[in-house]
Amino acid sequence: MALKTRALFACVCVLGLIYCSKGRTAKRSDVYIAGFFPYGDGVENSDTGRGVMPSVKLALSHVNEHPTILINYRLHMWWNDTECNAAVGVKSFFDMMHSGPNKLMLFGAACTHVTDPIAKASKHWHLTQLSYADTHPMFTKDAFPNFFRVVPSENAFNAPRLALLKEFNWTRVGTLYQNEPRYSLPHNHMVADLDSMQLEVVETQSFVNDVNEPLKKLREKDVRIILGNFNEHYARKVFCEAYRLEMYGRAYQWLIMATYSTEWWNATIDTECTVDEIAAALEGTILVDLLPLSTSGDITVAGITADEYLSEYDSLRGTEYSRFHGYTYDGIWAAALAIQYVAQKREDFLTHFDYRVKDWELVFLEALRNTSFEGVTGPVRFYNNERKANILITQFQLGQAEKIGEYHSQLSHLDLTLGKPVRWVGRTPPKDRTLIYIEHSQVNLTIYIVSASASVIGIIVACVFLAFNIKYRNQRYIKMSSPHLNNLIIIGCMLTYMSVIFLGLDTTLSSVAAFPYICTARAWILMAGFSLAFGAMFSKTWRVHSIFTDLKLNKKVIKDYQLFMVVGILLAIDIAIITTWQVADPFYRDTKQLEPRHHESMDDVLVIPENEYCQSEHMTIFVSIIYAYKGLLLVFGAFLAWETRHVSIPALNDSKHIGFSVYNVFITCIAGAAISLVLSDRKDLVFVLLSFFIIFCTTATLCLVFVPKVRLVVRKFCSFCSCIFKLNLRFTVIVIMDKI
Repeated sequence: MALKTRALFACVCVLGLIYCSKGRTAKRSDVYIAGFFPYGDGVENSDTGRGVMPSVKLALSHVNEHPTILINYRLHMWWNDTECNAAVGVKSFFDMMHSGPNKLMLFGAACTHVTDPIAKASKHWHLTQLSYADTHPMFTKDAFPNFFRVVPSENAFNAPRLALLKEFNWTRVGTLYQNEPRYSLPHNHMVADLDSMQLEVVETQSFVNDVNEPLKKLREKDVRIILGNFNEHYARKVFCEAYRLEMYGRAYQWLIMATYSTEWWNATIDTECTVDEIAAALEGTILVDLLPLSTSGDITVAGITADEYLSEYDSLRGTEYSRFHGYTYDGIWAAALAIQYVAQKREDFLTHFDYRVKDWELVFLEALRNTSFEGVTGPVRFYNNERKANILITQFQLGQAEKIGEYHSQLSHLDLTLGKPVRWVGRTPPKDRTLIYIEHSQVNLTIYIVSASASVIGIIVACVFLAFNIKYRNQRYIKMSSPHLNNLIIIGCMLTYMSVIFLGLDTTLSSVAAFPYICTARAWILMAGFSLAFGAMFSKTWRVHSIFTDLKLNKKVIKDYQLFMVVGILLAIDIAIITTWQVADPFYRDTKQLEPRHHESMDDVLVIPENEYCQSEHMTIFVSIIYAYKGLLLVFGAFLAWETRHVSIPALNDSKHIGFSVYNVFITCIAGAAISLVLSDRKDLVFVLLSFFIIFCTTATLCLVFVPKVRLVVRKFCSFCSCIFKLNLRFTVIVIMDKI
């Protein structure tokens, strides 16, 4: 009984469907839309026209068979071959307007120079136009209010690239675009978006024919992330030139919009590079393109999935193919749904529709703006007459363009899980800039410690000489050599030793704020030490010169305090020069960046050594004054040493020692000045040489002045001990003889 009931129910359903089909067929009226396709053999973009025609037929069939869409109407396409020619296209438009049934909408075109005049004419005919393949960004709502397109414009390729910048934290970019409206208009929008995102656009370059100079300028500005807008022909040229300029690999990342043909890089007739060279330059490049079909698996408005549609399309197309076939299919559905919207709103539209009627234009515009459905290319809806479609993201990996993800425009969502993993040429994503690391140069710590230790040892030796000079100041030989002035020589030498310690101090061992004071201390200590040491030496030599060589002099004894006054005058001159210098032109910390070098272990890191110097605005003038003043002092000392060379009293005559000291100081000063000028950027070497010169000259001066005195005292002490020993021995012998 149950089986009979089911069979009866099935029969009733079949009969009902047959009846409904017959009734629907009898009532349906024909409606038309005008189509514009480049189709003929040898016609530009004819592959597009022939490739989408199977999807047109398939869409019309699905629409007309749908149980709820246009149930009272049958949709037809009245189309012409535009030959991708503006004149032919316009003629086709007017022919269709003046012959045959009325066309409710315009569908096309695929060529911009055909779409443009038809879109301009459609405004005057109050017709809406829906394009299936024209992506030119000039067709905006403001300029063409009646123009819609189901395919995204080239402006739509900006958002996914901006999302990629955000995903990989690239904040510093450059752009390269072909100087044509198709590429410059979306580029300008992209730059505005980059500014609104507060990303740094380092350099923007365009080209007409030559791509070499723009690429060189990008390289000069160290642009690592490059956003490119150019056609397929120039893409090969750009990457050929990038290969030659080495603007590829782990240090560079190209993000280009690429609505190009399949394996476009294999055609090298327009470049001087081989396929392998272009492929090498392309490795890692990320390309954004139209997503031919949705990958979501959702059921579309036609009741089939995108994969099922593709199977039907493939069975019809033969050898023809166009990337726009899915958009054409969805475009027919958008037109059908818009016509249904109008039919529901105006039941009399079929009998009353006519061209150049504003009311019909307004209702069709409203219909398209309210159209929303799931298509084979994804959700279809118009925003300011534009379609927000899903964008395909591919990456050039190992010689092939591999899908790595999609960008969902309606959700503003980047999904990098819908394909192969992103593959980088290096270990990590390229950095958006060469990282600059300023390396503060300082004197090698080991060298500084060794030099400072040598200075401390020198100070200790000087203290030993000072103690010796004070203890034996009443010895005849020491007393005749002016022990008080000898003390000044020792103190001056101690100060020059101390200047080595200040010479190696920098902001690493102190602070930036303290550095000018360190510079001042260096000048004060070294000048005071020189004046004390050589001023005292020369002043006591002057006394010897006055006694033995000035025959007219009244043999007046020149007291020590007078010599101290001479040294004091020299110090006063030093104080006057240094004080004037510091008041009028104080020291400040100056830095100089040296030749950069690449980091030894880190990629894209440039190390720039930075030296610091003591500097003042008129430093050359003051240094010249000091050199002249000290030079005159050395010349005067050398003159005194020469004049007193025949004085035969060793305790008084230091002329030989002074001559050696002057010679040492003169040679080392000349060498030190030359080194400071020529090797000023090599801090370690300059410090080592200057420290050596100062320590050597100071030690030589101390030893020349005091070692002979120490030797004499030691010799006298030994002679005294020998005499005592001999006396004791003689006394002992006499005592023994008496006992015998």
